[in-house]
Amino acid sequence: MLPFASGTAPAQAAAVLPIALAYLVLFSLLVQRARRRPGGQRVGLGHIIPFGLGVAALFAVAVPPISTGADELLSIHMVQHVVLADAVPALIVLGLRAPLLTLGLPKAALRLAAPGGRMGRVTTAMTNPWLVVSLWGGSQVLWSLPFAMQATQTSSILHLVQHATLFYGGILLWWIVIDPLGSRRHKPRFHRLAILGASRGVTAAVCLPLTWMTTQLYPGFAATTAARGLDPMTDQRLAGAAMCFLELFIFGAAFLAVFLSALAREEREEAVRQRAAGSMV
Repeated sequence: MLPFASGTAPAQAAAVLPIALAYLVLFSLLVQRARRRPGGQRVGLGHIIPFGLGVAALFAVAVPPISTGADELLSIHMVQHVVLADAVPALIVLGLRAPLLTLGLPKAALRLAAPGGRMGRVTTAMTNPWLVVSLWGGSQVLWSLPFAMQATQTSSILHLVQHATLFYGGILLWWIVIDPLGSRRHKPRFHRLAILGASRGVTAAVCLPLTWMTTQLYPGFAATTAARGLDPMTDQRLAGAAMCFLELFIFGAAFLAVFLSALAREEREEAVRQRAAGSMV
């Protein structure tokens, strides 16, 4: 299932609504299955709210007025991309965090994806931080290049590919940051902060030039921007500034959450070591 492409308003809604409903149905099945198992009481609103907000945001940016505005103004277009590549994936993966998947998925599925399972090598490769950050960062840079942006404005199929790579690249990135299965818990203590920092470095390389450059990079938006009564260069600078602001906000919230999580894990492990040392005295 892929995110939306451009088109008429009814076509956009018809394309994304079944996807949003499918995500919600699958999620509800996971929640019901998890809550029936021992420890399932830990699955609740803390999972349901972020996942629901993520799906709602996915639908919101796929239909008017945001989708039509994104076709006419670069500033709205870039905000749409940030929501699609960062905010929505972060919320969806946050809703899937432990213990939801470990309790909700069948044991056969978990064994299949485990490091020793038949798909273990694939899942390990797909969640390699170097690969994930490269794929996510590469898609961010590629789709911000003027020739690529121009191509997506004239091809609905390419527009679909653009949104799909941004969205699923974001899912992979936030998967290794949030770590919903806990498979990366034995990695270096603050490695997820390094992943966050690397990803924000890529977004800064995209948004800062848009904010300060004096050259118009996207002439394809010039006519529609002027029709809206906005100067194209002003729109381009607004696009960069909005991207930087949203990315900074997402980074700050994620950095704080990951930092506190790492500290809490360190404190729990230290408490275990102290109890073990006390029992040996």
